[in-house]
Amino acid sequence: MGGDVYLLEENAIEVLSYWGLNPGDWQVAGVITSGLESIARPLLEIGDQRYVLRRQPPDLTENDTLFRHAFMRHLAARDLPVPAFLPRPEGHTYAVVNDGIYELQTWRVGNRYATGDPEEDDMLEAAAATLGRLHQASADFQWQHHTRSDDRTGAALAQAYTSLIREQAERGALPESIAAGLARVADACDERLSAAVEALEAPPRPPELHIHGDYQAHNLAFGPQGVAALYDFDAARWERRLDELAYSLLLFAGVRWDDPPTITPPLVDDGLDVLRAHRYLSAYGREAPPAEGEARLLADALTLTFPIVFANAIAEDLVYPDDYDGPPDEEDALARLHWADTFWLWLDRYRDTLAETWEHA
Repeated sequence: MGGDVYLLEENAIEVLSYWGLNPGDWQVAGVITSGLESIARPLLEIGDQRYVLRRQPPDLTENDTLFRHAFMRHLAARDLPVPAFLPRPEGHTYAVVNDGIYELQTWRVGNRYATGDPEEDDMLEAAAATLGRLHQASADFQWQHHTRSDDRTGAALAQAYTSLIREQAERGALPESIAAGLARVADACDERLSAAVEALEAPPRPPELHIHGDYQAHNLAFGPQGVAALYDFDAARWERRLDELAYSLLLFAGVRWDDPPTITPPLVDDGLDVLRAHRYLSAYGREAPPAEGEARLLADALTLTFPIVFANAIAEDLVYPDDYDGPPDEEDALARLHWADTFWLWLDRYRDTLAETWEHA
């Protein structure tokens, strides 16, 4: 939060001047957070509209900005709830200043997804259907394949997070029981990743297109008609759509989202919540049916997704303990590690069921 306050006080006048805006033309309306990292950004009121002042992550380039803005405009033109950009007087939708690339995105009002909300079932199905619509709209997006470096592929990320989990187990900073549990998680991932990668790479490969890249509850807002806003396309790239479906399925049907946001623990004792998974895959499949053989690879895509979600959501306080005050609750941590231990048996048992649910949507 402190960094964002500094940005607002020190850089806002310079950044907003690129849009021809003077201090009297805008006022701070609040601060909003988004993403699993809970990044805070200032919300500005300009005239009768509200905008989020965003700085693009520093590891992304101006070429990434050009692609992302074009992709978002394409999706908005296909009636997806994607925010628009405030153009500068000369027409550009971003500004390059000394410390980064900035943009002003329209703020679309909506509610957070929360587990246990009376409207949860409707929101879950709306999220899945919107992802299906996004993938269908992306199929005719005319742009050179926007890929990331080799270390950002699904397989590379899965292996990197598996290694990160193992490193934390061996670091010696956690209680022995928790460290042993993390080591078991890393072992299980290592045992399964190679077979999953081989299955996903075997011809004919599943369809590829430009995906959102981080399709999860913190990046969506909901209203009476379903998904009211879809934010944070910073991870958008050319990838298997199956990878994004698996990632979002695990996050919507596998973890609990509290409001206010906290660590996102497992929803059930093992695997995914079956009813939520059925609703999600059915709603997605009605918009985006699987290609031939694609649904049978969903369990393999979940295998690649598992260490990423485990490290960044379910066991974030265990994998990144330095980001938290005090040691983790050992009993609670062991319960989450037990869920990870049993996940693979659940996935083996429901592999065919998951595929059939998508196929018969």
